[in-house]
Amino acid sequence: MFDRIFADYLVNKGLLNENDLMRIYSGQEKRYVRLGVIAISEKLMTIEQVEEVNELQAIYDKRFGDIAISEGFLTTEQVNRLLVLQGNAFLAFMQAVIDLDIMSAEEFDRALASYQKDNSLTLMNMEELKSCEIDRVIPIFLYDQPEMVQDLCGVMIRTIVRLVDNHVYIKKPSVMKNVPYPALSLQELKGDYRITTALSGDMDVAMYKAAVSFAGNDNIIEKEDSLDAMCELINCVNGLMATDVSNRDIDIDMEAPISKEQPGSMKSDSILVVPMVVCGNDIELLMVYDKDYEL
Repeated sequence: MFDRIFADYLVNKGLLNENDLMRIYSGQEKRYVRLGVIAISEKLMTIEQVEEVNELQAIYDKRFGDIAISEGFLTTEQVNRLLVLQGNAFLAFMQAVIDLDIMSAEEFDRALASYQKDNSLTLMNMEELKSCEIDRVIPIFLYDQPEMVQDLCGVMIRTIVRLVDNHVYIKKPSVMKNVPYPALSLQELKGDYRITTALSGDMDVAMYKAAVSFAGNDNIIEKEDSLDAMCELINCVNGLMATDVSNRDIDIDMEAPISKEQPGSMKSDSILVVPMVVCGNDIELLMVYDKDYEL
């Protein structure tokens, strides 16, 4: 997820454009992240040390890790750790950016430091983000929200990754009292906890494309079908959540989902708004925790 979050940041800063992104994403899918790139990202080696090992590889028919160990740059344990990280999406993104000569390693590192500063993040926060693990990323964005809200948001993102778009990502959340929506799918959870979850977006594009990806083109015939599909997606998410908490002796009942085809607004004392990009389009995840609301 953080690869897409950081890409969005780079575009907003004017460091990448849409054509760059198309090239990067295409290259990212094809690339197997080299240990040198990972070692730089993990601050285990300098750029100069990696270049030295690369030069030695041109002379000796040895693996990068073996040379790095023999030169004293890395330990065996560190190499093993780097090997585990080779499937990381953020590192694959970083490698594609560098390999395509869109940014140098130094420029990428400076941009990463700027992102950290602009968002007031700690080094530990950055490590969590770069892991691209949803359960480690969500708390960075929702640190001030109740655990149950964080858990439900995590279930939503994981379900979207599995069933809709494996490149979904979120943007900076906000808390509002009045949230306009173009169209809406919504469901309430009641019981020991009371949480209302909604997905809001343009019915003709954003909700439609997400619905087609979720339910299949054959099942989305009319525009209204997209809202029904989004209701079913929320129902799946809440079902997973209800099953999980029941194992902890927490009782939650699911109300029937509803949808709103016409523009309107959701009002409450506190509405958590989590902007998401799903199938390349903006959809908002709205959550009301333990409060009344009106549409």
